[in-house]
Amino acid sequence: MTTTLDTPTTTAPAATDIGTAFRATFLGLSGLATAPLHRLTDARLVTATATITDRRFTGRTVWLHLRADDGACGLARLDLAAAMTTPADHYAVGQHVRLVGVARTHRNLAVPYIAVRQLVPVPVARPVEETFLLRYSYGPYARLMERTLTRRQIGLIGSVVMRAADRGHAWNVEVLDAAGVDVTDDFDCFAESRAA
Repeated sequence: MTTTLDTPTTTAPAATDIGTAFRATFLGLSGLATAPLHRLTDARLVTATATITDRRFTGRTVWLHLRADDGACGLARLDLAAAMTTPADHYAVGQHVRLVGVARTHRNLAVPYIAVRQLVPVPVARPVEETFLLRYSYGPYARLMERTLTRRQIGLIGSVVMRAADRGHAWNVEVLDAAGVDVTDDFDCFAESRAA
């Protein structure tokens, strides 16, 4: 349930537009459960993970606007005393955080929020980048060079290797994927050199 007032109050952030689908995890009768924040009763201890999209100071309170991975918006309240003992970069805009706190409803706006007790940054899981094996012979003793690189790194280093090959310092250049298949021609730096 979200309502707005025509006159902003001094105790809540202005332009608060919080949806009803922001979800929090709590300990239910049968273990951990998840529910929209607005359905939880006041004083229930909850946990949520979200990205901070805005941070506003009003009086002795820091209001954190949150966005969950599914796009739902939420609100958290961090007392200034707790904010002073928490590193500022932990609640900076853009930080992905895990919040533990108490579900509350703001009395003036009837907006559900989390009264933060604990806030810690959570590293965002990054997709694993595909790697390739760059293999070539180099130098007067035909030393075998092998390096595992990402696609972008192969693009950068491949042009250097091909310049060495043009001068006769490198040969038998090949790029293998994870299955051991030769994919040298998939890279522009090698295809351009062979066309020339």
